[in-house]
Amino acid sequence: MAISIENFMGKASGKLGNLIIYQRNGKICFRSKPKKTKVPPSGRQIYQRKAFAQASSFLAPIRLDLDFGFSGIKGDKSKRYGKAQSLAVKKATLSENGEPVLHPEMIQTSFGDLLGPEDCNLVWQNYNTLLLTWRPNSFEGNGTDSDQIFYLAYDPVGKQKWSVREGAYRKAGSMTIQLPWSGPLSGRFYHFVSFYSKRKKGMEFSDSVCLGRV
Repeated sequence: MAISIENFMGKASGKLGNLIIYQRNGKICFRSKPKKTKVPPSGRQIYQRKAFAQASSFLAPIRLDLDFGFSGIKGDKSKRYGKAQSLAVKKATLSENGEPVLHPEMIQTSFGDLLGPEDCNLVWQNYNTLLLTWRPNSFEGNGTDSDQIFYLAYDPVGKQKWSVREGAYRKAGSMTIQLPWSGPLSGRFYHFVSFYSKRKKGMEFSDSVCLGRV
């Protein structure tokens, strides 16, 4: 037994048998000590842990970009990153021979109900310059001319990434992207594209589209 009580209404802390004594908001509280469990994790739990570890490892280098792409979610930034992790496990992780396998092309770098980009194409113009094109689909659904491109290039092997947060407007239909590295860069990066809008009630995003490793 280990317990410390300064006075009847003062600070209290410690252990008393199976109870833990602590103070919260000026009140003395008691709770039971957690029971240790020796039950081994189930196969499903092991699978989920592996899937979560893979998703977290893949997403960690682009966390700041995910904070932006998921900023339509209200609350602190941990909720945004948590949503990105959850989508990576649920939508981008497939079971192969009973083992979780992450598919980067199914990862989402943004999330929301805004009308997304359609008919996208990405081609190299030279060793570090890309031309991104899309169909200007303003006013289809909730899209508008002033929606802007959010672009992210990510090399999960080399842990390199490059993003454009204030890209061309939806109505433009094209945008030139210059990466800050020398070649060869072709085939190294996954390219993610989405639209976002700054509106009175806050930022609104579309779900991202992955154009693969171009």
